[in-house]
Amino acid sequence: MPLSSRRQEQLLALLVCARGRIVAAETLVDALWGERLGPRAGKNLQVLVHRLRRTLDAPERIRHDRSGYTLSARPEEVDAWHFADLAEHARRTLNRGEPAAASVLQREALALWNGRAFSGLDGVAQLAEAAERLEQDRRRVLTERIDTDLALGRHAEVIPELISMVAEDPLVESATARLMVAMHRAGLRTEALDAYRRARTVLAEELGLEPGPQLRSLEQAILRGDTRVGLDPQPETAAPARPPDPATPPDPAPSLLPAGVSDFTGRDTELRWLVSVLRDRPAAGPVICSVSGMPGVGKSALALRAAHDLRDAFPDGQLYVNLRGAGTEPVEPSHALSRFLRALGTAGTAIPDNLDERAEVFRARLYDRRVLLLLDDAADEAQIEPLIPAGNGCAVVVTSRGALTALPGAQRLALGVLGNAAAVRLLGTITGRVELAADTATAGRLAELCGHLPLALRIAGARLAARPHWSVDRLVSRLAAEHDRLDELTHGTLSVRASLALGYSGLDEPSRTLFRRLGLVETPDFAGWVASALLDTGPHDAGTHDTGPHDAATRDTASNYTGSHDAEEILEGLMEAQLVEYAGQDGIGEPRYRVHDLVRLHARERGATDDPPGATDAALTRLAGGYLALAERAHRRQYGGDYTVLHGDGPRWDCGEATSDRLLADPSGWLRGERLGLVAAVEQAARLGLSEMCWDLAMTAITLFEAQGHFDDWRRTSETALAAALRAGDRRGEAAMRYSLGTLALFRQRYTDARPHLEAALPLFAAVNDRHGQALTLRNAALIERVEGRVETALDGYRRALRMLHEVGDRHAEAHVLGSMAQIHIEHDRPYAAAPLLETALAAYRDLGNARGVAQILNRLGLLYLRQNDPERAKDAFGQVLAAARSTGDRIGEAYGLLGMGEAELLAGELDHADNRLDAALLLAEGLGEPFVAARARLACGRLAIERGEHELAASMLDRAVREFADIGLPVWHERALDARRALDGMMSSPPTPC
Repeated sequence: MPLSSRRQEQLLALLVCARGRIVAAETLVDALWGERLGPRAGKNLQVLVHRLRRTLDAPERIRHDRSGYTLSARPEEVDAWHFADLAEHARRTLNRGEPAAASVLQREALALWNGRAFSGLDGVAQLAEAAERLEQDRRRVLTERIDTDLALGRHAEVIPELISMVAEDPLVESATARLMVAMHRAGLRTEALDAYRRARTVLAEELGLEPGPQLRSLEQAILRGDTRVGLDPQPETAAPARPPDPATPPDPAPSLLPAGVSDFTGRDTELRWLVSVLRDRPAAGPVICSVSGMPGVGKSALALRAAHDLRDAFPDGQLYVNLRGAGTEPVEPSHALSRFLRALGTAGTAIPDNLDERAEVFRARLYDRRVLLLLDDAADEAQIEPLIPAGNGCAVVVTSRGALTALPGAQRLALGVLGNAAAVRLLGTITGRVELAADTATAGRLAELCGHLPLALRIAGARLAARPHWSVDRLVSRLAAEHDRLDELTHGTLSVRASLALGYSGLDEPSRTLFRRLGLVETPDFAGWVASALLDTGPHDAGTHDTGPHDAATRDTASNYTGSHDAEEILEGLMEAQLVEYAGQDGIGEPRYRVHDLVRLHARERGATDDPPGATDAALTRLAGGYLALAERAHRRQYGGDYTVLHGDGPRWDCGEATSDRLLADPSGWLRGERLGLVAAVEQAARLGLSEMCWDLAMTAITLFEAQGHFDDWRRTSETALAAALRAGDRRGEAAMRYSLGTLALFRQRYTDARPHLEAALPLFAAVNDRHGQALTLRNAALIERVEGRVETALDGYRRALRMLHEVGDRHAEAHVLGSMAQIHIEHDRPYAAAPLLETALAAYRDLGNARGVAQILNRLGLLYLRQNDPERAKDAFGQVLAAARSTGDRIGEAYGLLGMGEAELLAGELDHADNRLDAALLLAEGLGEPFVAARARLACGRLAIERGEHELAASMLDRAVREFADIGLPVWHERALDARRALDGMMSSPPTPC
């Protein structure tokens, strides 16, 4: 929404900088006009605020009270706030030992940036300072993300960014150090040393200094060839807390705080932040901090510890109330005020009956005092707003399962579960057992079974402390059984189940239903549409399929939530109740959610007791049907139709056209994000006995597994579906999964393993008269004949498959067969026969809009140009292959593109470029488990080494290529590698030419 003046932009930016805190009118006037307006300044500010509210068409966005102005917004609505939250979430995730998840959060945070903050508003000093702070934060998060990626082994990926960082400021030695580490770990030892020499030159010329000890030690480690080279850890720094303000406590000085937790452990960072914020009282209004988190995460323990640590800073008293917001009967604010007023010395007869009047008396009593309020377990903002004092000497800590984002001026802290190390320390502190420190593996397993949840850890520790004759292994074995785990996590008055049940009791019926159904989800996280499938609140007509045999009998009240209760709104409500967690965004920008392990177990228990018969199976059928419907549509978008795939008549569940279009705008991105969900859906369909849905899902998911190289998932799902088909006597499903497993073996270049699967699939397809399945199987069987050297048999098989594919209308598979036939002609030096086949295939793929198919044909065209000794046309073709593969996330296609570019550059005599491309292709192929690409890359590297006269390296590369082609069973390529080795032997045995 465009703002109508630069002054409005400045005002809004100043309010953004405050992040929900009140900004005094005098502060805004001084920032916007200085002393230029004199007495007119206050009126001008009011007019400016009025105009900004009118421009935003949302008066409630800018709130005003006697202290000043506040911007009301959720963190995700303001990039700077969202960035800070994501960065903090990433740090906590990293501290929990989850670097891959932390990297995703860091990337999400950095993706919010688009140039410098507050660009064009630097004329306001406060905004210029804020912009610089934000820029420093951005650089810090970028550095943290690069360090995370280095720890994950993504060395080559971070090199371009580090090169840019060094170029931007070559005097920053830490950036050069990271660049050296990344290059060295990526195998670029020479380049790493070059980076050091450039840094040394710049430092000498600009500052007259030698590099620091970190760079010098890195150089020495690289020269030694030390593969463990890394960065020195940076010590953590923490700002010291301010000293307490001197004061004499008035009388009375109530202290209503319960006893703190004596063995408080694992929240040092959060405690320092909370104490620091509460000590740092602003000039106007009280400090308000809200601490949110799931049940049992330790919100109250943290708040109590901070309150006790701050008693000297609030000498006029500490007030406490348990508001019981998670239960069915929260404490009324008027009752809490009555208790507070009595504690402050107000006689019972002087306490007003009206809530507003009680709040006025309470604010008046605290206006000039320094009192800390701890409002524990708040239900919502409405419950606590009357309890907020007005004086700037007071501070308020609120704990709640919800985030209380609408609480004006509050600073928020979201607590997650403990990291593994902190969880083990807490167990050791509670039990006093030395074996927990000695046997870290067992202690870590115990912490894991407790979900790293402080309440569960306390219960486990208390049970061990109460039973000194129990070994830690004994408790671990008892907790390992999921159906008994919540029973085991009970000790005295402590109970994880009771804590979760309290939250469940406070939910409305739609939320309870979704909570129970979420216990069925078996993936680490899930998208919002999953909630719609579990509640059956979306359209029910995906194609011609119904929603399954259970549906009519089990269409419960969940289906009535449509309209009045949107499923994702219900899901968001569970997140606010801290029974569901936000897990970040996936690769297509969709929010993801997750359920803690112990919460999931409680949800399953509730489902077993509260759901009607058949409801669970019906929900799981819809969920698997939703995955199938979306995967089917993703395949169609990528392939141009139902090509190169077989489908069954299993039930689909339709999430709706609008949702489907949003999710599948990037079909390959959706498939990548839902990989684990697809695998779980296959297994759940198998357990439900839904054979057709099971094998259909497994086959449709090959679209993802093939492009991304997820071969373990491919095998797991196909074997699961094969077993389901055999149990059901489903001969077509058996044939489809035999074909799938044979195709997988072909992709792994394990041709001997592939043959029996394909030979079994062919008669099964014939028995059920599935011509499409027969044609696809014949096509893949012909590939085995081709690689084993029976060229004419292979061509006959391809021709038979081509006729059948044309008959059933599979244009994509037809184009694939044409490309395979052309490959035979290329390998046997028949370019005149290959070229027209490739042109026909390329036109078909382009007509279908299949970018991956186009890239595969371009790859073969590149090979044809190489055989014709035309490196320039080959480079153009392979360059298109590489660009297409990277745009769709096709890692295998990227390996082929890099290999082809390297071979073309080698043919053109561009040896340095070829060296880099071939190294990258080899590294990627080995990581993906692609032996054919790896062997070809070694063959090309051997030829490159011959060109450079590096005969020992050439011999090593060629010998390994010869072995690998033999292992794969590729006689044509094996002979080529042998020819290159023989040529090298001839060079090495020839006498040197006399001068």
